[in-house]
Amino acid sequence: MKKSHCILSILALSALALSETALADPTFIGVGGGWSNSPYKGYRSSYYPVPHIDYDNNTFFIDDLSAGVYIFNNDNQSLSIGARYLDNEFKPHDSNNRQLKRLDSRHATLLAEIEYSIDTNWGSFSSSIGADMLNKSNSILVNADYSVPFMLGNLIIVPTIGINWANNKHNNYYYGISHKESSRSGLRYYHANGSFTPYIEIGAQYALTDHLNLFGGMHVDKLTGDVADSPMVNKSTVTSLYMGVSYKF
Repeated sequence: MKKSHCILSILALSALALSETALADPTFIGVGGGWSNSPYKGYRSSYYPVPHIDYDNNTFFIDDLSAGVYIFNNDNQSLSIGARYLDNEFKPHDSNNRQLKRLDSRHATLLAEIEYSIDTNWGSFSSSIGADMLNKSNSILVNADYSVPFMLGNLIIVPTIGINWANNKHNNYYYGISHKESSRSGLRYYHANGSFTPYIEIGAQYALTDHLNLFGGMHVDKLTGDVADSPMVNKSTVTSLYMGVSYKF
């Protein structure tokens, strides 16, 4: 459902690689590919490119699909504000379900986001709040996660557990069915309320050389509540896989 989770997990790997090197704030640029299934009925699994940019000068940062500035940033804590591309979308013609083909499109949007993170001896914690900037979905999204890195020579493995909360406007935009859509499609009218989405993720990065790295990982969302119950949905577990190569400058 969210390719951005998989893409953004590369950030954690790059940050860990950064902490293990004497170079100050290197830049990572890479590319890869990903695969994801969809919760929507009649949707095929999709393949997509995975661009990777990680730039951080301790004041301004670019992290793949997000960019922003730090309000404060010290050795183990940071608070930032920025923007993130939210690639959730629904295209009726991509579904082979005749009823879903008669629904309206749901578009990607841009989130204004504030994020706090802290690194401890027991792992890394982060939380964020984001709001739709483009008036597409009027989404408000809240995220909290916890990750613990493991170093095995040139290999970094980062398992993560987390949970997302989406407001009713977000869920109703992407998973609700209006009265007009109901009349056209034959699906029942459906208003989706807010819900939680727990997830697990594991990312990995392997240093081939001082500059060249392989990365990859898996992200699994568990849909709950009104999202899982939507007439548009027939899968409550959404899985994404990705892998690629990056270069450290």
